[in-house]
Amino acid sequence: MTGLQHGGDLEAFGAAHPHASRPLIDLSTGVNPNAYVSTLDPAWLTRLPGKAEEEACLAAFSSYAGIDPAYVSLMPGTQAIISGLPHLFERSRVAVLAPTYGEHAVSWEAAGHSVSSCIASDIAHADAEIIVVTNPNNPDGHTFDTAALRELQLKQKARGGWLVVDEAFVDSAPELSIGRQVEEGGLLVLRSFGKFFGLAGLRLGFLVSPPDIAVMLARRLGPWSVSTTALHIGCAAYSDARWIDDTRVSLTTSMERLKAMLVPTLGTSISGTSLFHLLRTSDAQRAADHLAAHGIFVRTFADMPNYLRVGLPGEAWQWDRLETALNDWK
Repeated sequence: MTGLQHGGDLEAFGAAHPHASRPLIDLSTGVNPNAYVSTLDPAWLTRLPGKAEEEACLAAFSSYAGIDPAYVSLMPGTQAIISGLPHLFERSRVAVLAPTYGEHAVSWEAAGHSVSSCIASDIAHADAEIIVVTNPNNPDGHTFDTAALRELQLKQKARGGWLVVDEAFVDSAPELSIGRQVEEGGLLVLRSFGKFFGLAGLRLGFLVSPPDIAVMLARRLGPWSVSTTALHIGCAAYSDARWIDDTRVSLTTSMERLKAMLVPTLGTSISGTSLFHLLRTSDAQRAADHLAAHGIFVRTFADMPNYLRVGLPGEAWQWDRLETALNDWK
């Protein structure tokens, strides 16, 4: 356990707020509340994944992302990559974008690397063998220009280093992905399934990397690391072009609605993605406590006390309760 605070633990939130309105609403994560719906065959739960199923899921993602499948590897979610990747490299100087998803720095430090933080405007000048960024970034939604990332990739390659790009939120903005550039060297890309498709509990992700890196990480994870169920649902989802196109549009529309509700009441809009929005407010914890009384779980940050991150409601009653809570804010 890292001790980092994360969103998504609705059970713990409910225990901490026993008198909050029920049912609880989880807006603490950046996960699509309208998940991809797929037929579930009970047989998938009773047997180990086969090679053909792994290859089918891999092919579906590679076609969807436009990446040569020779550079793509199945993983049980991107957290497994974040935790395992640092152990594949000799101890190095690592520059991690800040703020960003906290597990990146924690994982590199746990593997014995020397880790420093670097703000977005300075990351291109970081003097480190390994540079880690998230694009689009979490929690502030900052995006890096693909040309700038390509230049940084080539710089890292020339020095024998690496650029690591976490693209967990790129599915809503595929033009930001640089996964195709991995075959040029000096670049590793992490891709998530669960956020955009709304199935975070399925634990499916992909490492885009030179094959030798992927082989080393796969050995650490062992056989059958991705479940049969995840392979089948992932394959169906990545092949469903209509659902993907419709979801990109609907998420954008929903986020505009959310921002229109939040900003006039809670504070200043910072940025975000189509799955979450970050606000600056005078007292984020007070705002979070007010929403919690209405049974709404949002994300605060101990090191950023004036920032509040809010994910998308899903069903109509969730939008209605959020609107009621905001109308009650004083």
